[in-house]
Amino acid sequence: MPEAGQETGSDHETGRAPVSFRAILQELRGPHVREEFRNSWAIALLYRMPSPPFVWVLLRLGLGPMAVTAMGFVLALTMPLQAWFLPLGIAAWALFISGVAFQILDCADGMMARLTGRSSLLGADLDYMTDMVQNGLFYTSLGLLADRMAGTGFAWTALALVAAFLRVLARLVREQIAKRVPGWDAPGPLGLADLPVAFVVGLTGLIPFMALTGEHLGAMVIVLVVYSTLDLIDAGLPFLKPPYRGG
Repeated sequence: MPEAGQETGSDHETGRAPVSFRAILQELRGPHVREEFRNSWAIALLYRMPSPPFVWVLLRLGLGPMAVTAMGFVLALTMPLQAWFLPLGIAAWALFISGVAFQILDCADGMMARLTGRSSLLGADLDYMTDMVQNGLFYTSLGLLADRMAGTGFAWTALALVAAFLRVLARLVREQIAKRVPGWDAPGPLGLADLPVAFVVGLTGLIPFMALTGEHLGAMVIVLVVYSTLDLIDAGLPFLKPPYRGG
């Protein structure tokens, strides 16, 4: 059994049979996918469900989950360059395609790790870092593209950076609370009253489509700021409950 932080070898090196397409489809029936539909329905629907063909191809190319994570990281690094240097009409589509491709790769690396038994602490942490970097760079890229379209200098870019900061802060707050109060975010029964919140939370998967909103992209940056602010407020709600406040 590999030590934590290490990947096992390829299927050829370990003598394992290649992962079948049927096995990849069965991965979509796992509890983690059902939970993703609950917490991030747009990501599950738009990127997780279409990912099996990409996973199959990536595995046949001999790529491991960490290599796919690295591909996503490099793709994220190019996003501001796409927004700033490509011709406007091409930049919008390139940014949209890159945003969608990143989400599919982000779904694929985890599926590949589970299917091949190549999960590792290092891989999980690199995936976490890549997600954080992509959030910041994609938001910034939307701001850059909005500034180019409207000729507003870097005003929309600055606002997009605020949205990115708030979104990252919300994630860090949730993780800190999870360390202090283990199990606070354990899923319970999803009632009708929870559906509006679940719907709004799941909208994050639609953010790549903002790149195609043309002259309304500045308004989308404002939407990002509002959405990120609501996300931070939601992340901080446990501070109002025990054990942070007396019961």
